[in-house]
Amino acid sequence: MKICFIASEMDFFHKFFFEISKEISKYHEIILITDTSDAKDNACENLEVLGIKIYHLEKRQKFTAIFKNFGYLIKLRRKINQHSPENIYFLTLEISMFGALISRFIYVKKIFFLITGLGPFFLENKLKEKLFRLINKSAYLFLLFKNNYKFLFQNEDDMNIFCNQNISSKTNSILLNKGLGINTNKFPFIERNKRNELTFVFAARLVKSKGFNEFLNAGKILLNRHPNIKIIVAGKLDFNNPDSISEETFNELKQSRIEYLGEIHPNKMNDFYKKGTIFVLPSYREGFAQGALEAASTGMPLILTDVPGCRECVLDNCNGFLIEAKNLNDLISKMSKFILKPELISPMSISSRKMIEKNFTVKSIAQDYLSHL
Repeated sequence: MKICFIASEMDFFHKFFFEISKEISKYHEIILITDTSDAKDNACENLEVLGIKIYHLEKRQKFTAIFKNFGYLIKLRRKINQHSPENIYFLTLEISMFGALISRFIYVKKIFFLITGLGPFFLENKLKEKLFRLINKSAYLFLLFKNNYKFLFQNEDDMNIFCNQNISSKTNSILLNKGLGINTNKFPFIERNKRNELTFVFAARLVKSKGFNEFLNAGKILLNRHPNIKIIVAGKLDFNNPDSISEETFNELKQSRIEYLGEIHPNKMNDFYKKGTIFVLPSYREGFAQGALEAASTGMPLILTDVPGCRECVLDNCNGFLIEAKNLNDLISKMSKFILKPELISPMSISSRKMIEKNFTVKSIAQDYLSHL
């Protein structure tokens, strides 16, 4: 069976879908349509070694470039029909919208729209976000009277939003609720305990919606109270992103005692996790917190917000703590628990790894994907 994945950029696919595509490629032929022009660090070669065929398509333009996006749709339709896949996965909210627009003009057995997260588009009520929601909902009207498609959701809240807004329904929605799977060999277990140097780590893009401002403030306060602890940050900084932290906030980070390592290559993330004791992500919302699952696989207890895409990764008081989003005091309180009661670390470390082995291995999640073909 020939399966096609559609992604905006090669690096995105390689970072988040390499492991699951590797597992699926053991059973089926895979082709990938994506923009390869800025691919880094042998991403294309790593996939081609698995037998995955890659076809370049320049990524879509900003929504304001209407005619260029129309051209993208035509090229995308042509690429799909040229290679005749039986099943196709459109990855992310935006690419799924483009997939819906051409759904009547492509010839495949089944179409899957993978909603990896809603982000600010469905959560904020500014004019830009309202316009996007209107365009998004209108695009899915092209699916009327078709029955060969399914929506795949990574958390129940996102699924309910789509159903409540009549974009999807319970009958054509599938809840995966397990992220994209973890290769436990790639992220091996190292038990953390009270003898380790207590190090809190944050690994995500430096944007406000990841809760970075709260993490920075909590880190500075705790370092003043407990000078023997360590705090490390890794993540991409892009001031062109409207959600980016401010230059003032970044300067605060550089002037603090928190260590900033910049963006870490995916192949080196395991080495980064080895530096940490506790993984912290006070995000406002996630599709599914893949980085938290990687950290848990290596034996790190987690501190995550009680929001969609995060709460699914934590058994509260078992392998970590859930906190209220945007609540600085709650974040400080839960980080302080590990400082004041280091005996919590070892049992939570073991629980994190057990949770991954039971629910989140890439092999089991790949089987979930295959079961719907």
